[in-house]
Parts: sequence; C-alpha cells; structure tokens
Amino acid sequence: MESKVKTTSHVSAWIWPMTMLLAAMLFVGCSSSDKKSTSGEATRMLEAASNQRDDQRLLTLADSLAKVGDIREGESHFWQGMAHYQMGDMSMAEFYWQESLNATANSTDATDLVYYAKSASYLSSKYCRYAEFAMTLLTSQPAVKRLEQLECDTTSDYTNLIIFTGCAKAHFDKEDTTAISMFEHAYEMHNHNIRANATKEAYHDAVAGLINIAYGWNSEGEYEKALLWTDRFGQYVSEYRELFGDDEKYIDKQWGRYKVFRATALAGLGRFGEADSDYADYQQTRFSKSMEGMANSSDFFTVARRWNEAVACYSTITDYLYSANAMYSLENIQRYMLKKYRANVMTDNNDSTNITARQICEVLDSAIMHARRNDADGLQAIHKKDTQILEQETRSAELQQINFLIMILVMIAAFAIYAIYRHRMQRQLAEHNAQLKEKNEQLTMANARAEESAKMKSNFIQQISHEIRTPLNILSGFTQVVTTPGMELDDETKQDINRQILENTDRITGLVNKMLELSDVNSQTVLERNDHVTAIQIAAQAVEASGISMAQHLTFDLQIAPEAESIILQTDLTAATRALTLLLDNARKFTLPPEAQHSQEPTEKKEQALLKVTAEGGKTLFIVEDTGIGVPVAEAEHIFEEFVQLNEYYDGTGIGLTVARSLARRLGGDIRLDTSYTGGARFVMHLPN
Repeated sequence: MESKVKTTSHVSAWIWPMTMLLAAMLFVGCSSSDKKSTSGEATRMLEAASNQRDDQRLLTLADSLAKVGDIREGESHFWQGMAHYQMGDMSMAEFYWQESLNATANSTDATDLVYYAKSASYLSSKYCRYAEFAMTLLTSQPAVKRLEQLECDTTSDYTNLIIFTGCAKAHFDKEDTTAISMFEHAYEMHNHNIRANATKEAYHDAVAGLINIAYGWNSEGEYEKALLWTDRFGQYVSEYRELFGDDEKYIDKQWGRYKVFRATALAGLGRFGEADSDYADYQQTRFSKSMEGMANSSDFFTVARRWNEAVACYSTITDYLYSANAMYSLENIQRYMLKKYRANVMTDNNDSTNITARQICEVLDSAIMHARRNDADGLQAIHKKDTQILEQETRSAELQQINFLIMILVMIAAFAIYAIYRHRMQRQLAEHNAQLKEKNEQLTMANARAEESAKMKSNFIQQISHEIRTPLNILSGFTQVVTTPGMELDDETKQDINRQILENTDRITGLVNKMLELSDVNSQTVLERNDHVTAIQIAAQAVEASGISMAQHLTFDLQIAPEAESIILQTDLTAATRALTLLLDNARKFTLPPEAQHSQEPTEKKEQALLKVTAEGGKTLFIVEDTGIGVPVAEAEHIFEEFVQLNEYYDGTGIGLTVARSLARRLGGDIRLDTSYTGGARFVMHLPN
C-alpha cells in the first residue's frame, strides 16, 4: 500500500509539467493558425469595399475580420457605421460610431486612437447636419480635449472636431469668441498643411472644413461672417484648379458650392445685384443640377425671399425622393416637406399649401412605420450578433474541453490520476452548465423586456401619429376655409386663423424635435457643466419657455426661498432649463381636464401650480407642485420610463419625464416624485451647487 502511494506521487510529479507544456503548445498552435492576414491588409480590404460602395461586403468584412482578430473592436464598429451611413441608415450609423467610441475610450493604442478620432468626427458631423448642437458639443468637446492630451492633434479628424465644436458654440452664442478662435485655429492648421505639402488630400480637407464653417454662418444668419469664410474656401478652390486642373468633377462641385454660398450670403446682406450675378455663375456648373445643389438653391431662394422658386426647388427634391423611395423618413419630412410647406405659405398659394399639407399627412404614417422597421431590424441585428458571440464562446469552451480531454488521455498512465482528472472535468462542466442556464434565464428576461418595450414603442408611435395628425387636420381645415371661393373674413378671424396656423406648425415641429430628442434619453454621457448661472435664472427661463404663467386654467406662483436667492450653480444652463421646463409642462397639462385641452374657453375652476426654489444640504431644489390629477404611489418610478402614460385621455408622448430625469442625472442631480404629497403631484428636481 505504501509503495502504491509513492508511485502515484512520482507519476503526478512529472505528469503535471508535461500536461501544462502540451497545453501551452496546443494553445499557441491554435492561435497562430487562426491569424489569416495582417491588420494592414485587413484595413486595405475595408477601405477598398468602402470606396467601391459595396456596403453589404463592408458590413460582412468588418464583422468577420474582428472575430478572427485581424482588426480591433473599435475599427470594426467604425466600418460598420460607415456601411450604414453610405446606405442612408443614420440611426444604425450613429449606434456603431458610438460603440466605436465606447470601445476605444480608454485605450492609448495608436490604431484605437485613429478610429476614436474618426468616429467622433463622423458623429459630430451627423449631429451638426441635423442641427443637434447639444449632442455635437457632448461628442466633440471631450474628443478634442482627449486628443490634445495624447498629442494626437495634427490630423484632419482633429481639425474637423474643432470646427464642429465651433459651429455648435456659435449656434448657442453667435458672438462666442471661443468659437471664432477655433475657426481661426483650424484655418491656420489647414494653411500649414497646404504649405507643407500641397496635395489633393490637403486641399480636400481644407475645403471641406471651411465649407462647414461658411454653411454654419449662413444657417445662423451671420452673413458677413459667412461671406468671409466663403471667400476663404473659394481661394482654396482657385488654387486647387491651378494645380490639379484635370480633376474636373471635384472642381465643378466645389466651385458651385462657393458661388451659391456667396450668393446666399450676399442676398442676406441685401446686395441682391451681386447675389444674382454669383447665382448665375453657379447655374453654369453641373453641381447646380444635382440634389445637393438644388438644396443649396433652396437655401438661396429662401434667404432672397424668392418663395416661388424655393417651392419649385423643394418640389423637385421631394419628387426625386419619392421616385427613389427615400421620402419616408422623419429627417426628410423635417428637412424638405416642412420647409416646402412654409415656403408655400409665404407665396400665398393656398392650393399648393393644401396639397403639401396633405402630402405630409400621407407620408408621415409611412415614415413612422419605416423608422419602426429600421429600429426593429437594428435590434434584430444586435440580438443576432450577441447570439453569435455566445455561440462562439460556447464552441471555444467546448474546444478547450476536448483538447483538455485529449491531453488527459495521452498523458494519464494510472487509473487514480485519470479518476482525479475526470472528477475535475465533471465539476467544471457542471459549473459551465450552471452558467449557461443562468445566461439562458437572463436572455429570457431580456426577451420579455424587449417585447414589453416593443409594445410600449408601438403605443408611442400610434400616439405620435395622432399628435401630429391632429394639427395637420387643423391646418388643412383652415386652408380649405381660406381657399373657399367668395369667403370673406374679418380681420379678427384672419388673426385667429393665422395664430392657430402658427401654433399648430410649431406643435408639429416640436413633436418631430421630441422624437429626435428621444434618441438621447438613454445616454450615460455626463453633460459639461461650464455655465455659472443663478438658480433664479434657470427658474425664470423655464417658466417663460413652458408658458405656465400664461395658462388661463390655473393660478401659478413662483417662490424663491431667501437661502436660494444668491445661489450660483455650475451647470449646463440649456439642459437644466429644459429639464425644469418639462416638469412645468407636466403640471400645466395635468391640471387641465382632458375635455378642455383644445378649448379656448377658460375653465370654471382654477387649479393651482407652484414652482419653489430652495436649498438643502449643498443642493438646489426646484419643487414643482400642482393640484392636478396626481400620480398613484405605486407608479412613482414607472412614470419615468419611456412612453408611459397613466391616463390615455390626455395628449402627450410619454417621454417628457423620461427626458427630464435623464438630463438631471447627467448634470449630477436627479428628479423624484414626492409621494407624501396628496393634493395633486409634487416633483422635486435637485442639482448640485
């Protein structure tokens, strides 16, 4: 018996080193065989697919090359975003670029930093393009700071990020010297790059950067500044034509942009003769006949108040979008259909205005369904990818188990050692099965939550459709009244119709903006707190924005506690004001009976609403209290979830409180419902001092 024990001890003494050595050799061999190509070759394949606009191949390559380890996760997400961007699916492009930022946010690897800068630049460009300037700043400012800290501030992506940051800052404050300094710094960098190496790429980067600045100033109505930057990029185009005259397509496009931007700025300055001359030059370019060119023409006609020509351009654009089956998107409705409607209103062409209103009604449902399908496809793609990753991990674990069993069969010479290894493998397998069972349970719960979310989103879409259809019907009705032959209206009636048309147009625009705002609700990004403002200023701006003090059905009171009068907060004024405005909107809406929501007659009973500003424990409290229908205690947290509406008889989208809490938390504060208050509803928003 003693001899057997010694023999077993000797066997285990040599078998363990041999087993570990063989395991290491097998692991290294498998890892080496999986590496099919170098990172450089993989990137060239992706660039070629992107240049050829082979978007499906680009998606497949980006995913498969990441799985075999030829490219990093951040690069894979960036190229998947590019594929969706080239296919026109902006929501999925935004998702993958954000994933790329998340994957590279804490890395100092050179390749990761390249795709971090690229993803931040494309995201900022997307937000600027759709006038989402707050999101532009949230994306571009941290990226600029990080690239400067890591001394990666000489690339075109960094320069673009400076320009997008400046454009967003200029939108919020046209006299912001920081924005102007950023533009000048970017201009100096482009001049330096061109002087150092006057290549096509250097000029392309410079022209693209200055076009963004010039277009931004034109959009903000700062025509003197727009003219300055337009002439600067026009100088670049002239130099490029002298150096690379054979690049006719690029020269035609950029020269056309220069002429139409200049014509727009001159029209805004009232120099119509010069504007018409530049616009005539613009019409000689091939670019003026393209879809982008016609959009630029529409901008010029709008600034020049040539409404009939603006309507003609928008009609051509929308006809093309219809033929290309690209009209059915909320972005295109906002960018073209609503602008076409406003231009028709300015022409006093009631028939055309009525037709456009009907087109908006017809397109809207399809656009909402199109957006819903895109969201569903995106969720399905993400779920499929997660499932593939889980299957890959399972196969990898099974392969490791098989290799381990082979090593045991090869190396084991004694029954006792074999039994020990078998016992250990059974225990590991049981643990792995338990983990798989737990993951399956988690996946089941996730599927249940996804089904609930889909149901709530469906209800939300139906509600939004109703919310937008109602003002559109009102607009259509007034248009029919105005266009009725022989209809004579007194001045008071005309003023009332004009007021209601403007109110319902603003209502539609607000709903579209709310839908776009919803995409930011789940963001975990902390908002920059660079504003030093008083609590009174936040309260006053929110009261004015909500219009609660003008509501005829309630008595509103603003109370400032003595300890809050001198408080100055370091926060984001726009976000803080927006969160408080949404709470006041909530109080105003739920103190008015459902049947009186669309009535102009004052209600017999006046409800009460109160905004109290006070301080407590290093925090500033904004308390919104009303005598409305109130909220059940059991729903105190549920009401902050997306699309939740406790009372279906009230108009609304069910996202106001969700957006408000998201903004407050990203500012370092929070919003809660005070369940101890029973006279209606009392919401408490606190922000750090």
